[in-house]
This record gives sequence, C-alpha cells and structure tokens, in this order.
Amino acid sequence: MPGSANGLILGIDPGLAGTGFALLSGPGTVLSSTTVITKPGPDGARLLAITRHLRELLTQSRPAEASLEELFMGRNATSAIGVAQARGAILMVLEECGIPVFEYKPAQVKIVLTGYGKADKEQIARMLAAQVKLPDGKLDTHALDAIAIAVCHARSRQFSRAAVLGV
Repeated sequence: MPGSANGLILGIDPGLAGTGFALLSGPGTVLSSTTVITKPGPDGARLLAITRHLRELLTQSRPAEASLEELFMGRNATSAIGVAQARGAILMVLEECGIPVFEYKPAQVKIVLTGYGKADKEQIARMLAAQVKLPDGKLDTHALDAIAIAVCHARSRQFSRAAVLGV
C-alpha cells in the first residue's frame, strides 16, 4: 500500500505508553486525531497494539506522507527507550507501506507553530486552537502533539514549495 497522492499527512507522536495519531488535509484541517494507550506489560504486546492501530489507520486513510518528532533524550532514560522502541516499530510499518517519513526536532515544531523554540505545551495548544479547527472533544497531549507535528510538516512543505517556485 504505497502512499497516495491525496495529500493527507499523518502526524505521529510516538510513545510506548501512549502514541498520538493525527490525520491532516492541508495545514489547517484536522480530519481525525486519536491516541493509542497501551496497558503496562510486555513491551512486545504494547508495540503490537501500536502497530496494529497504525496499519488500520494506513489502510483506511492512505496518507501521502507521515511526520514524526525526532527522538528527544531527556532526563528519563527509561522513557526514552520506550519512545525509541515505539518509533522503531512505527518507522518499520511506514517503510513497509511505502509512506515517506519526515522528522522534525521538538524545537522546529515549536518554532513553526509559535515562533518560539522553547514554547510549553499550553502555548502550543493555544496556538493550535487559534490556527486549525481541532476535532470536538478533549484531546490529550499525545493527540495534540501529533496534530502539531503534522501541521509543522504541512507548513514546512508549503515553505519548501514556495522557495522552489521563488514566491
């Protein structure tokens, strides 16, 4: 199932305990956003739950591209290992399905959305709410991060095209 020409962007906020997914049609239209929460237990079972959801999402939506946040090594090494495992499983599925992947540093996402590379989660949430139509209902941080990553990619793609066209 290679990526399609429909222009849909899948944003992914990888994590072992919770992985956020967001599907965008252009930089301002969020079609859907979900979070897969995995139960504590064997890592393999958790990764399987994440990849099953991803495969289902890819089959239903057939996005043209996917965007992920690059791995950020904070103070919690255990958390970073879980994120790395989830990222690896996600990248493998995307590669199997022929979906091009674009990765962004956390500071890049923050700059594109807020103009400030050290913006906090609340600032990002406020800017997202002002810039895009978010799905109804309360979104958790994983879903919001997935939307932010997808919006960052959509806007970066627009900027790249403008530069090529000399606009």
